[in-house]
Amino acid sequence: MNKRKVTAIAVGIATVVGVGLTFFMDKEPEKYSQGWIEGLTPERWEAEREIVRQQFCSSGNNKPLAIRLQNLLRLFDKVKRDREWTGKEYGFPAPREHGWYLPND
Repeated sequence: MNKRKVTAIAVGIATVVGVGLTFFMDKEPEKYSQGWIEGLTPERWEAEREIVRQQFCSSGNNKPLAIRLQNLLRLFDKVKRDREWTGKEYGFPAPREHGWYLPND
């Protein structure tokens, strides 16, 4: 092959890949994915989590389903925790004269 054919093929492949990436990037996140949960409003988050919680409670003896739903509940909680703690710093109790665990009397 000569250089022109190789260049034309490379440009064609790059164009197809670019169009394909643009197509996939415009899609909404899949339902119950982390991106989808992060995009929910607090009210909607509460409603969707309640739906999953009720399904978890009624899963009965279906252990694989219960595990998946429990992991999903943990993901909901992680997203909420991340939202609430963004920009905040957790500080341990200040040490006192005889230890941080003692009352300040």
